[in-house]
Amino acid sequence: MAYRPLVHLKSLSHAFHRSGLSKSLWIILVSLMTQTAAAADYRLGPQDRVRVKVAEWRTDKTEYFDWAIFSGEYAVDASGTIALPLIGNVPAEGRTTNDLAAAIEDTLQKRAGLSSHPEAAVEIAQYRPIYVVGAVERAGEYPYRPSLTVLQAVSIAGGLYRQADQGPNRIERDRLNALGAYENARLDVRRLLVRRERLLAELTESEQIIVPEELREDADTKRLIADEFAVMKARKDALNSQLAANAELKDLFSKEVESLNQKMVVQDRQISIARRERQTVGALVEKGLAVSAREFTLERTLADLESKLLDYATAMLRARQEISKADRDATDLQADRKAKIVAEKQETEASLDQARARLATAQNLIKEATLASPQAVVPQLDAITQTTYSIVRNGNTSAAQSAADEYTAVEPGDVVRVEMTIKNSSLSEQPKSSADNGALITQRLSGN
Repeated sequence: MAYRPLVHLKSLSHAFHRSGLSKSLWIILVSLMTQTAAAADYRLGPQDRVRVKVAEWRTDKTEYFDWAIFSGEYAVDASGTIALPLIGNVPAEGRTTNDLAAAIEDTLQKRAGLSSHPEAAVEIAQYRPIYVVGAVERAGEYPYRPSLTVLQAVSIAGGLYRQADQGPNRIERDRLNALGAYENARLDVRRLLVRRERLLAELTESEQIIVPEELREDADTKRLIADEFAVMKARKDALNSQLAANAELKDLFSKEVESLNQKMVVQDRQISIARRERQTVGALVEKGLAVSAREFTLERTLADLESKLLDYATAMLRARQEISKADRDATDLQADRKAKIVAEKQETEASLDQARARLATAQNLIKEATLASPQAVVPQLDAITQTTYSIVRNGNTSAAQSAADEYTAVEPGDVVRVEMTIKNSSLSEQPKSSADNGALITQRLSGN
């Protein structure tokens, strides 16, 4: 299960006073403990990725059983759940890693009817991204890392918007970049939608790929369907080839069983003849009409025949075992294929959610670049710049915006908004009654 801090800060404080540690070392220890506790209390949400591992202690065998089918990374989808094999969707949104691990343990125990309680370990593999918008060099989506501050987020986005680059050319370049990001995200969404339909067709063993509802009017859909159909056909042909090879092997061993059966019939006949001959020679030896050496020779011949019959029986048993193994291999091939398709479908769903998030971000950036007016750019002479920060954070029911500074902590999923107000001091002293010379020129570069 996820790590839980075992040391209480109050007891650690008492230990500090007793041990005489330096104040700086005490501050470092408290900081580390606070960060660990904060990480343990982190609540999961859509686009987070978690790494799961499940094991079970089996008392009858006194060993741990690794549920390898659950091992891997899973994305929290838009509905706030993760999709696990066998047990289905498990709610993850709003839960800590400890809560999610406990939910997986309880669900697995109930679904599988386990007598002992399995142990699940959940850790965060990747936090959901943050978004930096407004007066920065490269507004967009960025990966989150623990202990991230507003200042660090702005630096990741290339720093504050450089005044020397303001103007029509820069605004147009931003718009073109946003258009490019939007087109890439749109192409990814189309490709992933068709791939998801192909995987569904493979799961249901359908011969056709259904056109997604969102792409019915798309002129390029036929090409995407054709590409995915070629992939589906190649995978199906590969499986059929493996199954055919397995069937040929099974047929070969079946023929070997038939041949051995015929040999055993002939061998039984020879043994019967040898036994009758031994009885006849034995009677003659008792009457003194034959030598005992002849009887001994027949005994050896009979023993050899019976030994060979036993070899045939052993070979037949081995051939039948190979036939059973071929049947199991065919079943395993089909089961493994279905498991891989299910895993690929889960990955495709996660990638589709991420592509749609990128698409929405690119749309906002296009809107911001389009609405920005080149005429609002302020000359740089005697410019006074004021930068303000705010954070938009999704709550349980709605998003809320709050003021921030450079050292405010950023959480996964936050939108960091940077606003820059530029005033021309040379004009600020002019009479406010003059429309041309007395007006205070202000430029605001902010996210929508």
